[in-house]
Order: sequence, then structure tokens, then C-alpha cells
Amino acid sequence: MAGIVEKISRAVTRRLLLTGYQASFLLLLALFSVVALISALGTYRISMQGAKNLLETRAVDVAVNIGFTLERVGLRSTMFQELLSSDQWEHLAFLALIDRDGTILLHSNQVLAGRLVYEKQVQEVLKTRRPVTSFQKLATGEEVFILYFPLNLHISPESRMPLLHPGSSPLPSALFDALRPAPRARIFCIKVALHPYTAYAITRKANIQLGLIISSIAILWILSLFFIRSWRRNYRLEAQLREQERLAVLGQMAAVLAHEIRNPLSSIKGFAQIHLEDAPDGEDGDDLREDMTLIVEETERLERLTSALLEYARSPDLRVSEFALEDFCRDLARHTGHLAETCRLEMDCDNGIVWLDREKFLQIIINLVQNACDAVRDQDNGEARVSIGRTENGISLHVRDNGPGIPDHVREKLFEPFMTTKTRGTGLGLSIVKRLCDAMGGHIEIETAEGKGTDIHIFFPEHRDMRPGPDDLYHPGPEREEMLPPGVLPPGASE
Repeated sequence: MAGIVEKISRAVTRRLLLTGYQASFLLLLALFSVVALISALGTYRISMQGAKNLLETRAVDVAVNIGFTLERVGLRSTMFQELLSSDQWEHLAFLALIDRDGTILLHSNQVLAGRLVYEKQVQEVLKTRRPVTSFQKLATGEEVFILYFPLNLHISPESRMPLLHPGSSPLPSALFDALRPAPRARIFCIKVALHPYTAYAITRKANIQLGLIISSIAILWILSLFFIRSWRRNYRLEAQLREQERLAVLGQMAAVLAHEIRNPLSSIKGFAQIHLEDAPDGEDGDDLREDMTLIVEETERLERLTSALLEYARSPDLRVSEFALEDFCRDLARHTGHLAETCRLEMDCDNGIVWLDREKFLQIIINLVQNACDAVRDQDNGEARVSIGRTENGISLHVRDNGPGIPDHVREKLFEPFMTTKTRGTGLGLSIVKRLCDAMGGHIEIETAEGKGTDIHIFFPEHRDMRPGPDDLYHPGPEREEMLPPGVLPPGASE
């Protein structure tokens, strides 16, 4: 027993270490992802700001140079158009010089010169004398970067231009010549529009870089999760191999124990039964019968323990057969009839033919019913109910009781070997159920609450794709003989 506890302790320790490694790995991965993402977002933000600063610097440079030019040569109607057609200013979209009252004094498109416009950016620049920037979409659908920049120009205030309305012809150049440099400075707003091609190239590279980093982080997480999943799978496989090796050793030990213990037990039980039958009447005979009865009961308990241990250690090889649920339930009622003394047992079975391992299916239900009846043994109205039904994909089994329920701390270890809350239990009944269900591909669900009973639901997929093998053809039993192919006789039979 101490060896089993030690093995369980080592298994729990390995599981905790594995969980700790996985948590540490995921934490480091999360920290790396956060740092990489913050760095990528910072680089992206710097790139976007750098692209905007590049446009602002170019636009301010253009505005300042144009301001110096206007101070030297004055206003000429074709000045902005000439600048726009120059190769040196190929990044310009358009230029406009606007007066305080919203009159367009100069424009790279001469048709717009002399018109009256109202833009809040222009009014803000003229009021605060600070530049304003924005992105705007033109009528052609192109998006441009626009700088509204204040200019102090020495132009005579008496020289004014008449307003032009849509459809009117441009002003004669004589009016522009009237706007000559004057001693007194006036504030104007120059509107510089740039094609953001260079900035778009920077932002496009920044977007690609950010996308690559985010994609790399996502791929890293996917690979890490795949690695952890593979790690867990390998750990489970190793645990299964270790469990199989342990069960193999336990099976050998159980076979020896079953052989070495059962023979003496049979002798003890046989002699006790003989003395029980030959006990004389009277007070001495009553004492002898009481002692012999106790010996018989204890030997039977030891026989059950060795049988359960042997069953748990044995490899659950499937022997699938076809059988009717009605006949199976009648057989189940005979095997559980002795439990009527401890609880009221009800059965509800569907009709039809199913493909399962009949013996293992029967053993699973008997073990569950035994546990349910043990749970309600001390209740006056204790009852257990078995429901077997067919579904589209298999067989559904419910075993319910109205007992006290299963506490949470017991539920977590319910299927562990030698786990029991009974004073005289082996702790192998539900462990055997779990092993047989896993071998048959079953899925177990438990619904329980303290004071409200327990409902154990198991779903079994039908094994229609499994046909009887050579071992099944000659397995003794009437249901096996029915499975023999036409013309094939069981061993020992004659025509």
C-alpha cells in the first residue's frame, strides 16, 4: 500500500512540475509578445509621426520660400502656375494665397483667382497666426496634405481685387501689377497642398512591418500552443505506458496472489461451511455457527477483493457481439436481484439490437448499481434506477440514486484505484468501470449534489465496424455459437 501511495505521489509531482513548466513557458511567451507588440506599436507610431513631420517640413519650406519670393518680386498672376510646373516642385498639388476677407489673390489654377472662399482653417491661421495642417480629399478623389501657413507681406492696403464669381473670366494682369510691395506689412494665408507619396511609402512600410510583427507573434503563439499540445500528448502517452507497465506488474502479482490466496481460502471456506452444517444444537452450537458464519463471510470478502484486483489488472480486450437489449436487461435483473435487500431497483430498457462487448457492458452496470445501492443503504426510501436507451450514434446509460450525493473532494478522485468511502470497500469498482469505459470508447458524465443524489451518464458508441475475430468464433457460450459462419462447427461438435 505504501508503494502505491508513493507512486501516486510521484505521478502528482510530475503533473505539478509539468503544469509549472507550461505556466512558466506561457508567461515568458506572453511577456515577450507584450514587449514585441509595444516595441512594434512604438516604431509604427514613430514612423507615422515621421511621415507627417516630413510633409510638414516640406510644406513649411515651400511656404517660407514662396513668402521670400513674393516679398522680392511682388504678386504675379502666373507665379504659382510656373512654380507648379517646375520639376523642383513636383510634389506640389496646388498653391493658393488668401487675403483676410477670404479672397483668393493667387492660385495655381488661375480660374480660381479672385474668388471668395470661407475655410475655418484659414480664419484660424489669420486669427492665431499659427500654421494648421490637415488631410483633405479633392474632387478628383485624391487625398492631399494641406498646410495653412501665415505670411506677413508688404502689400499696399489700397490695392484691392474685385471678387470673381463662378464662370467669370480671370482678372487682367494689370490688377495684379497694382499689388506692389508696400512699407506696411499685412497678414495673408498661403495654402500649400502636397502629394503624400513619400509619406505613404513610409506609412506603407510601417504597416507592413507592424503586420509582419503581429503575424510573427500569432505564428509563434500557434506553434507554441501546438508544441504544448504535443508535449501534453507525449506526457499522456508516457503516463499510459507507465500505467500499462504498472498494471502488467500488478497483473502478474494479482495472478500469483489469486492463485496462492484462493486455494487456501477455498479450503478455509469449505471447512467452515462443513462445521456450519454440522454444528450441534444448543448454546455451544449457536456460538460455533456464529463463528463459522463470520469465517465464511470474510473469506467471501477476500475472494471478491482478489477477483476485483485481478479484474482491474487484466487488459480489457474487447469481444464485440450483437445482442438484444430486452434479453440483456433480463440477464441484468438476475445478476442484481440480490441487491433488492438494500435498495429498490428499477430498470427502463429500450428495445432493439446493439453491438457492444456484452460482458463488459454488464459488468459496468453491475458495478454502478452496486455503488448506487451502497449509497442508499442507510435510507428507508433508498432507490436506484437504471435506464438504457438507444441513440442515433450509440447507447446511453443512466444510473441514478437518491442518496446523499458525492462531495467535491471525493468526486475529483472518484475513479482512482483504492479510492473508497466505505468501511469494507475495495476502492476498485469505479476504477474498473473507468477502465472498461475507456476501452469501449465510452464517455462518462457525473451530475451530483449533496443531499440530492447522483446521476452517472455514460455514452457508448456502437462498434458495428468490429466483427468477431477467430478467438470470438470459438469462445464458449450460446451467443458465440450463434456467431459462427454457416458450415462451421464449434470444437468437439459432430455433424
